[in-house]
Amino acid sequence: MDIDEHPMLQLHPILVQLATIPAIAIASYKALNVWRAVSALPLNPHSTPTVDAQPTPSVVSEGLKQWRSLTATKKAKQIAAGIITFSVFMSIHFFLVYVLPRISSQSVLDTIWSIMMLVMFTGTIRYTSDLALPTLRSVRYHQPKPDSNIQIAIAFEGDKKTAWKKEIVRQLLSLLVTAGILYSTWAGYTLFHPFLAASYVICTIGTTRFQRMSIRRIVQFVSAYLAFVPVGGLVIGVVINSFSGNSSDQKENGDKKDSMTFASDWVLSLMLIFGEVFGIMIPAIITAMTLRFEYSLAHEPIERPTDASSEAAPIQIPNEYPSFPNPIFLSSLFSLFTSIVIIEMISYVVPNFEWLSITPLTVFITVPVVFGGTALGAVWFGKFNQWWRYNEVWIPAKKASNTSGDDGPKDVDEAQVALLGDQAQEKDMA
Repeated sequence: MDIDEHPMLQLHPILVQLATIPAIAIASYKALNVWRAVSALPLNPHSTPTVDAQPTPSVVSEGLKQWRSLTATKKAKQIAAGIITFSVFMSIHFFLVYVLPRISSQSVLDTIWSIMMLVMFTGTIRYTSDLALPTLRSVRYHQPKPDSNIQIAIAFEGDKKTAWKKEIVRQLLSLLVTAGILYSTWAGYTLFHPFLAASYVICTIGTTRFQRMSIRRIVQFVSAYLAFVPVGGLVIGVVINSFSGNSSDQKENGDKKDSMTFASDWVLSLMLIFGEVFGIMIPAIITAMTLRFEYSLAHEPIERPTDASSEAAPIQIPNEYPSFPNPIFLSSLFSLFTSIVIIEMISYVVPNFEWLSITPLTVFITVPVVFGGTALGAVWFGKFNQWWRYNEVWIPAKKASNTSGDDGPKDVDEAQVALLGDQAQEKDMA
């Protein structure tokens, strides 16, 4: 596919990528508000930190221990659920990779992709609309069965019937707005694409949470993954070329690719939004965690008892955004902006890399720039050790709700103990 044959795709994505900077800041504060409520829940290990607590076993060893404790029936159910989930994922992958490219009608392709874009962006716009029309929500830990895993449950606060009515209206308005943006794109206007990108980033970063989140482990995992991808891609390419057919087969495959039907330019311009923001969202996870780290430095941890009965006591998620010093967070945002400038300069200066800014390959620029810039900011302000060891426990281990007394194991991460110790020393010196 030649870029000169698709003039609509030549519109540079600089506005889309720049819109992600304030979007990441907003998403970081929204995630912080949820964390403020979660860290106040009694079942959260952060609520009762002790210096002499035993470190938590690794995720792998803990998972194997829980697996061995299951009965044969429960193991069979989990295996069946895993097979079903894998089958659904592979079916979607098969449909996108093998079925869609073989549809010869461009109008059918446009219709299928438009429906998928409509559903996806409607959800992100609905989530973003909460900024203008906030709805009171509360969070609590929920354990459906005594032997099941603990989950985070977010529900409406107050009159739930009225809240659901507002939510339905919000969903309908989001659907109309998304349909209008898709129609304007079909008419040739891409003015609202930065808004779509911003809403997607706010929804993704604002809702990204795992059972345990550690800055050190995220940096190590992402860095190792990016180091493996080029080597793995090279090996796979060599293997494919070695097992490929003769020149006549390659020519036949080339003819099939030339005859492949692509979606219209206006649909492709919507699809490329994901490629334009992917490289920015990956390091943005560290940016959002950095804001929560600086919040933890400025506020005392809330002490609440570890009590299984607290499942019936939800904590309201605050809607106001706190004010506190966050220079490392600002340095991380500036690093994101710097990485965007580097990407755009490469796209303009090097003709062979004019597609760089609309592909996920930008992650090879954004990750080292943002990780490095944020780390330098932490070093500059003398907080690197605490920042590097900072971790969060969003969902405690199952044993936290089933164990009581002083003899029970405490689910506190070793890095968290070190972090709390450093903070206590700083407060004593002050």
